[in-house]
Amino acid sequence: MQPAPQPTPPIQPQSMPNGYQQAPVPSVPKKKSHISLFFAIIFALLSLALGVILVLNLTKKAPEVTTVGNIAVPLSTPLSKVEIPDNSPEDILKDALTGRTFTTNSGYDEYITFTSDSKYEYSYYREPSTDRQKLQPSTEPGTYTVKDNTITLSNEEVFKIKGDYLVKDSEKISKNSNAVYFDSLQLRNIVQNITVAFSNHLNTSKKAETPNYEKIRIDRFYCRADFSVKKMTNADSYLCDTTYSYLFDQAKLDAQMEEAKITDFAAYCALENSPYHIFLTEGGECNNDKTVSTWTYTIVRTDNISYQITGSFRTIDDSTEALPRY
Repeated sequence: MQPAPQPTPPIQPQSMPNGYQQAPVPSVPKKKSHISLFFAIIFALLSLALGVILVLNLTKKAPEVTTVGNIAVPLSTPLSKVEIPDNSPEDILKDALTGRTFTTNSGYDEYITFTSDSKYEYSYYREPSTDRQKLQPSTEPGTYTVKDNTITLSNEEVFKIKGDYLVKDSEKISKNSNAVYFDSLQLRNIVQNITVAFSNHLNTSKKAETPNYEKIRIDRFYCRADFSVKKMTNADSYLCDTTYSYLFDQAKLDAQMEEAKITDFAAYCALENSPYHIFLTEGGECNNDKTVSTWTYTIVRTDNISYQITGSFRTIDDSTEALPRY
């Protein structure tokens, strides 16, 4: 008789060797929330839309062409060169003004933009001579009308069209009557022409002891068609309060300062025997960049093609006091 089989002893668990790291058990992936996915898609679409709007704003350009009557006219065309069709209405110039900006200077703080043939945006100071030093300009929209060569704004300010530029003919909300507003698309060319004419004027009128310069640079100008100034004549166009700088031959200037054993240009100008001392005696200022800055009133005569400086001054008649600046 066979003996009964004995039960098999249970297998003992095997101990892991020292230093053995058990492989991590992979976690069960969580199911994505449909709500989170929905918001992610919405956010992506909004970001894309904002990006498109930003690109459009950055690349958006002002209109380059306006229509006068039924004729397309590039805005780069000087206002005085715009051809007016026969039998046009008396306010036809509103078409030529559309899309143009006129500004007193390159700072664009005092300007008027004709946004359409009936609407404008106007930037101004109530008291320009004082407010521009301490306040931001005010800006307002409105409507305008044109009759002959006169522009009347809904705020009752009036501008006269003088060839390629405008002359303010009122002081309803801004005390800058007679201020000249230049077509912004012509401004660069105007400044270059005035600079050349002014340089020629300075060359022909400078004192013999004044040092030669390479060129001048107009740093600021503010112009008015102010014929109450006695030095102006009816043949002149406008008077500009002009701040400008003399630029010198740097190699020659460096050699002069080295000979004087001075490295600071302002100190060199202050020397009695310096050729540049004359600028200080006439109210100029020697700058760290080795230029000299000064100012004067200049009388500009132009037919909107050629430019001439017919005079420059700080005082008038027998007075020794400088005229108040614009």
